[in-house]
Amino acid sequence: MRQTPSISVVTLAYQHEKYIAEAIQSILDQTFTDFELIVVNDGSTDRTDEIIRSFQDDRIIYIYQENQGPSAAANNGILASSAKYIALMSGDDVCYPQRLAVEYQHLHDSGNRVVFSWVDFIDDDSQPFVGEHFAQDFFNHPQRSRAEMFNWFFMKGNYLCAVTALVEKEILVECGLFNPVLIQQQDFEMWVEIVKKHDISLLEDKLVKYRVRSGDNNLSSDPTNSVRSIFEGYQLYRKILNNTPIELFRASFPEASDRQELTEGDSYELAKAFIYLNHDLTLLRHIGIEKLFDLLQSERTLRFAKAKYNFGLPELYALTKDADLTNSRLQVELARSQLQLQQAQSELTQAQASLREYADKIRAMELEGIWMLKLLRSLLKKLIGGLFR
Repeated sequence: MRQTPSISVVTLAYQHEKYIAEAIQSILDQTFTDFELIVVNDGSTDRTDEIIRSFQDDRIIYIYQENQGPSAAANNGILASSAKYIALMSGDDVCYPQRLAVEYQHLHDSGNRVVFSWVDFIDDDSQPFVGEHFAQDFFNHPQRSRAEMFNWFFMKGNYLCAVTALVEKEILVECGLFNPVLIQQQDFEMWVEIVKKHDISLLEDKLVKYRVRSGDNNLSSDPTNSVRSIFEGYQLYRKILNNTPIELFRASFPEASDRQELTEGDSYELAKAFIYLNHDLTLLRHIGIEKLFDLLQSERTLRFAKAKYNFGLPELYALTKDADLTNSRLQVELARSQLQLQQAQSELTQAQASLREYADKIRAMELEGIWMLKLLRSLLKKLIGGLFR
């Protein structure tokens, strides 16, 4: 009878025929051997399926699913796992042989339940990536406290690399697994929910080779996905402060706590709204305005806002006056600019027509001048010829 492994490595594959063999082999070659490898093929139509099936190793569990996206693939792999710990992996990345051993030992020694690591970057041919790329400043950050990490997540975004994660399965299940409607921000949403309850370790050991694919073929770098990424980010940030323990909020945003003694209720919800309002990103400031719009409908909350923040309805009206969610002002300016451009084009067309008319006249005058010169030349020849007869 097969023993329950310590780690389940959940590897997601989609159209990875060029890379999947190297990814699988890098797991099979781990110095830590007490694991199972669950490979989830998310409906690939290339040779990914054939290549996965070519591996004959009892530690591999293969799951094929119709294309549903990375969240559903990860969730199916996690639910099929039997180990205490889940190591996340992608079918186009490569693990160093010591990855599982180092991360497992760290969790054992520290008592933490979640760990990430730094990465090296490789290209399509598994060579060290040379030059600048979209992920160069993303992942290799220093260790931060829970409060520092939560503040960074809110103010600047994600910096944890999903394919380096080793996390207790119980935590992932407790957080509801990965959100299936997200395809680009699902990892970030999960880390946000985890850090609200647990310390997260980030090792400076580079334990994974993260592949930067050519032609913007990484999901995160493809510019055609930018609109969806912003939409998903907006949905995530609307609720990022929900269910945040007040102690973590105080530690993460001390400037909000300095104004007053925060308690659950009006003071806490207003503090959250003003944290949004002071964000650098316009989109998040709009979320703050929306929250104030809802909160200040309560007479009690309005009195509290006036007393603690010197903020009342006139201040809200000033904000909503400039809360141009549909970019209507920009559209008006654009329409005005387009009209001015059309007028300029019309004037240019008229000027070009006038220039052509003048050019035609000049050419006509030149032709007339040439004819006159020829005529004069002819007359002079006749006159000179007559004198010498």
